[in-house]
Amino acid sequence: MKVPSVVMPDIFLHSIFDVKVELLNKLGVEALILDVDNTLRAWRSDAPVDGVLGWVHSMKSAGIKLVIASNNFRSRVEPFAKKLELDYVFFSCKPMPFGLNKAAKKLKVSRKKIAVVGDQIFTDVFGGNLYGFKTLLVEPFFMEKTFSFKLKRWLEQRIIGNCRGKNF
Repeated sequence: MKVPSVVMPDIFLHSIFDVKVELLNKLGVEALILDVDNTLRAWRSDAPVDGVLGWVHSMKSAGIKLVIASNNFRSRVEPFAKKLELDYVFFSCKPMPFGLNKAAKKLKVSRKKIAVVGDQIFTDVFGGNLYGFKTLLVEPFFMEKTFSFKLKRWLEQRIIGNCRGKNF
Protein backbone atom coordinates (compact mmCIF):
# COMPACT_ATOMS: atom_id res chain seq x y z
CA MET A 1 0.00 0.00 0.00
CA LYS A 2 1.39 3.37 -1.01
CA VAL A 3 0.95 5.89 1.81
CA PRO A 4 0.15 9.45 0.69
CA SER A 5 3.02 11.79 1.60
CA VAL A 6 0.65 14.26 3.24
CA VAL A 7 0.13 11.83 6.14
CA MET A 8 3.79 10.78 6.39
CA PRO A 9 5.77 12.37 9.23
CA ASP A 10 9.29 13.51 8.49
CA ILE A 11 10.45 11.72 11.63
CA PHE A 12 8.88 9.20 13.98
CA LEU A 13 10.07 9.35 17.61
CA HIS A 14 9.24 7.50 20.79
CA SER A 15 8.35 10.61 22.83
CA ILE A 16 8.77 14.35 23.17
CA PHE A 17 11.99 13.63 25.08
CA ASP A 18 13.55 12.33 21.86
CA VAL A 19 13.15 15.78 20.32
CA LYS A 20 16.63 17.08 21.02
CA VAL A 21 18.38 20.31 20.10
CA GLU A 22 20.92 18.38 17.99
CA LEU A 23 18.12 16.83 15.93
CA LEU A 24 16.43 20.20 15.44
CA ASN A 25 19.72 21.79 14.38
CA LYS A 26 20.27 18.98 11.86
CA LEU A 27 16.76 19.60 10.46
CA GLY A 28 17.25 23.38 10.38
CA VAL A 29 14.40 23.85 12.87
CA GLU A 30 14.36 26.93 15.10
CA ALA A 31 10.79 26.68 16.42
CA LEU A 32 8.25 24.06 17.42
CA ILE A 33 4.47 24.01 17.35
CA LEU A 34 3.50 21.55 20.08
CA ASP A 35 0.39 19.47 20.52
CA VAL A 36 -0.74 18.98 24.13
CA ASP A 37 -2.72 15.80 24.81
CA ASN A 38 -0.57 12.67 24.64
CA THR A 39 2.40 14.77 23.52
CA LEU A 40 3.11 16.90 26.61
CA ARG A 41 0.57 15.45 29.03
CA ALA A 42 -1.40 12.23 29.34
CA TRP A 43 -4.87 12.32 27.83
CA ARG A 44 -7.42 13.84 30.23
CA SER A 45 -4.70 15.02 32.60
CA ASP A 46 -4.09 18.60 33.68
CA ALA A 47 -0.43 18.11 34.53
CA PRO A 48 2.56 17.80 32.23
CA VAL A 49 4.19 14.38 32.08
CA ASP A 50 7.22 14.13 34.39
CA GLY A 51 10.17 15.74 32.68
CA VAL A 52 8.21 17.99 30.33
CA LEU A 53 8.92 21.17 32.31
CA GLY A 54 12.65 20.42 32.15
CA TRP A 55 12.42 19.62 28.44
CA VAL A 56 10.64 22.94 27.76
CA HIS A 57 13.28 24.80 29.78
CA SER A 58 16.13 23.12 27.88
CA MET A 59 14.53 23.98 24.52
CA LYS A 60 14.06 27.61 25.54
CA SER A 61 17.63 27.78 26.90
CA ALA A 62 18.90 26.55 23.52
CA GLY A 63 16.97 29.31 21.75
CA ILE A 64 14.24 27.07 20.32
CA LYS A 65 10.96 28.97 20.15
CA LEU A 66 7.88 27.08 21.34
CA VAL A 67 4.14 27.55 21.01
CA ILE A 68 1.23 25.24 21.76
CA ALA A 69 -1.47 24.53 19.16
CA SER A 70 -4.28 22.37 20.49
CA ASN A 71 -7.70 21.44 19.18
CA ASN A 72 -8.96 21.64 22.75
CA PHE A 73 -10.91 24.54 24.25
CA ARG A 74 -9.34 27.52 26.01
CA SER A 75 -10.41 26.19 29.43
CA ARG A 76 -8.16 23.11 28.89
CA VAL A 77 -5.28 24.75 27.00
CA GLU A 78 -4.72 28.07 28.77
CA PRO A 79 -4.01 26.75 32.30
CA PHE A 80 -1.69 24.10 30.90
CA ALA A 81 0.18 26.60 28.70
CA LYS A 82 0.61 28.88 31.72
CA LYS A 83 2.21 26.01 33.68
CA LEU A 84 4.78 25.71 30.89
CA GLU A 85 5.02 29.49 30.38
CA LEU A 86 4.23 29.08 26.67
CA ASP A 87 2.07 31.02 24.26
CA TYR A 88 -0.77 29.01 22.76
CA VAL A 89 -3.52 28.69 20.19
CA PHE A 90 -6.64 26.89 21.39
CA PHE A 91 -9.32 25.32 19.19
CA SER A 92 -6.76 25.27 16.37
CA CYS A 93 -8.89 22.91 14.25
CA LYS A 94 -5.97 20.78 13.09
CA PRO A 95 -5.55 19.51 10.42
CA MET A 96 -6.96 22.72 8.95
CA PRO A 97 -4.00 25.06 8.58
CA PHE A 98 -5.46 28.30 9.97
CA GLY A 99 -4.74 27.41 13.63
CA LEU A 100 -1.22 26.34 12.71
CA ASN A 101 -0.84 29.58 10.74
CA LYS A 102 -1.80 31.55 13.84
CA ALA A 103 0.74 29.58 15.90
CA ALA A 104 3.44 30.14 13.26
CA LYS A 105 2.84 33.91 13.33
CA LYS A 106 3.47 33.89 17.07
CA LEU A 107 6.85 32.22 16.48
CA LYS A 108 8.02 34.85 13.96
CA VAL A 109 10.31 32.53 12.00
CA SER A 110 10.21 31.20 8.46
CA ARG A 111 7.83 28.31 7.83
CA LYS A 112 10.84 26.25 6.68
CA LYS A 113 12.32 26.53 10.18
CA ILE A 114 9.22 25.28 12.03
CA ALA A 115 8.29 21.72 12.97
CA VAL A 116 4.99 20.46 14.31
CA VAL A 117 5.30 17.86 17.10
CA GLY A 118 2.32 15.70 17.97
CA ASP A 119 0.99 12.21 18.50
CA GLN A 120 -1.67 12.03 15.77
CA ILE A 121 -1.18 11.52 12.06
CA PHE A 122 -4.58 12.83 11.00
CA THR A 123 -4.33 16.10 12.92
CA ASP A 124 -0.72 17.03 13.75
CA VAL A 125 1.14 15.43 10.84
CA PHE A 126 -1.52 16.00 8.19
CA GLY A 127 -2.00 19.64 9.27
CA GLY A 128 1.73 20.32 9.49
CA ASN A 129 2.33 18.80 6.06
CA LEU A 130 -0.55 20.75 4.52
CA TYR A 131 1.05 23.96 5.72
CA GLY A 132 4.58 23.00 4.70
CA PHE A 133 6.13 22.47 8.14
CA LYS A 134 8.41 19.63 9.10
CA THR A 135 6.50 17.04 11.12
CA LEU A 136 7.65 14.97 14.08
CA LEU A 137 5.31 12.19 15.18
CA VAL A 138 5.65 10.93 18.75
CA GLU A 139 4.01 7.88 20.28
CA PRO A 140 1.06 8.76 22.55
CA PHE A 141 1.56 8.54 26.32
CA PHE A 142 -1.87 6.94 26.77
CA MET A 143 -4.17 4.99 24.47
CA GLU A 144 -7.64 6.50 24.58
CA LYS A 145 -10.57 4.14 25.01
CA THR A 146 -13.31 5.75 22.88
CA PHE A 147 -14.32 4.03 19.64
CA SER A 148 -13.32 6.98 17.46
CA PHE A 149 -9.81 7.10 18.95
CA LYS A 150 -9.40 3.34 18.70
CA LEU A 151 -10.35 3.50 15.02
CA LYS A 152 -8.01 6.43 14.41
CA ARG A 153 -5.13 4.69 16.18
CA TRP A 154 -5.78 1.50 14.18
CA LEU A 155 -5.58 3.47 10.92
CA GLU A 156 -2.45 5.25 12.12
CA GLN A 157 -0.79 1.92 12.85
CA ARG A 158 -1.36 0.87 9.21
CA ILE A 159 0.51 4.00 8.10
CA ILE A 160 3.27 3.67 10.69
CA GLY A 161 3.73 0.01 9.76
CA ASN A 162 4.39 1.08 6.17
CA CYS A 163 6.85 3.73 7.33
CA ARG A 164 9.14 1.72 9.57
CA GLY A 165 12.36 0.77 7.88
CA LYS A 166 11.61 2.86 4.80
CA ASN A 167 11.62 6.52 5.77
CA PHE A 168 12.74 6.58 9.37
